[in-house]
Amino acid sequence: MKVVIIKGNLDELNEFFNLISTTANRGLQINDIILKNLSDGKIDDSNFTMLSIVNVVKFAIKEFAFEDKGQKNLVTLNLSDDFEFFGSETLMIYVLFNLLKNALHHKAKIEISLDSKNKKLHFKDEGLGIPSDKLESIFDSFVTSGKSGGTGLGLPFCKKVMLAFGGDIICKSQKGNGAEFILRF
Repeated sequence: MKVVIIKGNLDELNEFFNLISTTANRGLQINDIILKNLSDGKIDDSNFTMLSIVNVVKFAIKEFAFEDKGQKNLVTLNLSDDFEFFGSETLMIYVLFNLLKNALHHKAKIEISLDSKNKKLHFKDEGLGIPSDKLESIFDSFVTSGKSGGTGLGLPFCKKVMLAFGGDIICKSQKGNGAEFILRF
């Protein structure tokens, strides 16, 4: 009986350590990509491949460092459809991490849904929203608002990533009514 319990725990621990290793390696890749982009401004697309948006979103949610189960429960996935896009799994996960981090800073409920017909991902939160006078500059470098400690580099890099994928990212928001980021592929 004890051998089975230990074996079951070892399998679970092995899965946990593999996730830690994958996440750490992804973090190092993202750091390298960001530093390279700060120097020359262009995202290298030589390693882009066709990817399933559903698989990438699910993996990002699994890898994200939620503070606790309650925070993870703020995220609802509506991924009934799927589509493929040409890009980088690491960069797409970075985009999702950035959007998650921003929304969860305000403890906002989040819904991630897909429009497979138009190849769009909708990332909607029920946070504080973005004032209209700040909305037009959220994708500008070094512009930050609403939280301390931000660098103003996250959303501009997300924009750069989506443009490198041949798509775009836009934001619709009103102060007090949350924000919706629409990622078009």
